[in-house]
Amino acid sequence: MGGKRPRQQVPLSRAPTKGPRLQDETLAEMSQHQAEEKITVTINANLLKCCVCFGPLTSPIFQCTKGHVSCSGCCTERYEDDEVECLMCREPETATRCLAMEHFLGGIHVPCPFQQHGCTEMIPYASEQAHKASCAHAPRHCPISGCAGYAGKPLREHIRQDHPGVVRTVVSPCCLRPLRMRAHEQARVVRLCNGTGNGDDGGGGGAEFLVVVGQYKQLGRALSVVHLVDESVDEQDFKHRIDVVSKAGVLSLSGETLDAEHLAEPYEASLFLFVPNETWDSPEGIRVFIELE
Repeated sequence: MGGKRPRQQVPLSRAPTKGPRLQDETLAEMSQHQAEEKITVTINANLLKCCVCFGPLTSPIFQCTKGHVSCSGCCTERYEDDEVECLMCREPETATRCLAMEHFLGGIHVPCPFQQHGCTEMIPYASEQAHKASCAHAPRHCPISGCAGYAGKPLREHIRQDHPGVVRTVVSPCCLRPLRMRAHEQARVVRLCNGTGNGDDGGGGGAEFLVVVGQYKQLGRALSVVHLVDESVDEQDFKHRIDVVSKAGVLSLSGETLDAEHLAEPYEASLFLFVPNETWDSPEGIRVFIELE
C-alpha cells in the first residue's frame, strides 16, 4: 500500500502540420507584406553619391575593400567577373559589385524636386534626373524680358495666356512683310498662314514665331526669332530673315530658326541682329521687315 503510484502518461498535443502548399502560401503572404511595408526616413544625400564624381549612384555599383563606393560611369573599362579597379585608391585595389547597395537604392523613392509647382509623383532615386528633364511641372523660362517664368504648359500657351498684350501679326510664307514696331515692344508674335488668312493648313500653316527684343549691353537691342513649337504639329525646319531699315541704312540677318516647346534654361540668343539705340529709340517706330519659310 505504501508503494508509489505509477505516473500517468498524458499524450502531448501537436499543432497540425502545414502541408507544402500551405507553407508556400504563408511565405508568399509574408513576402508580400514585407514588400509593401514602407517607412519614411531622413538620409544624408552625400551618402547616396559616388565617391569619385559625387553624382547620384547608378547601377551597377562597385565597392572596394576600403569602403569606396563608385557608380557605373566612374569604373574602368576593364570589367571582368563583376570586378573593376577602384579609382579612389592610390594603389591598384579591386572593387566588386555591391548588390546590397543596389537593392537598397532600388527601394528608395524621393519626391519630385518640383513638388512646390504641383508635381505629386514619388520617383525612384535612380530616375530623378530623367524625371526632372521631362516633368510637366518643371519651371520654364520665358524669352520675354522681365517675365518671372512659368510651369506646366508649352511656351506657346504661356505667351498666349500670360502675355495677352503682345501684338500679333499674320504673314504669308516666303514674303518679306513689314512690321512697325514701337520702342517699348519687347516681343512680337508672328503667325504664318497659307495666304488665305486662316493659318490652319499643312506645310507650315499655323506656325507661330516670337520676335524677341532683348537688351544688348546697354548699347542697343538684339532681335532674334524663336519658333513656338506646337506639340500637335509635326516638327518642321524654318528659316527667317529680319531687316531693320533706318536713315543710316539697312541692317539684315538671316539663318535657321530656333525651335522651342519650352526653355529649361534662361534664353540666350545664339543668332541675333544688333540694332543701336539711336535707331531703335525712334519716336516714329522702327521699320522691321520679316520673312519666314
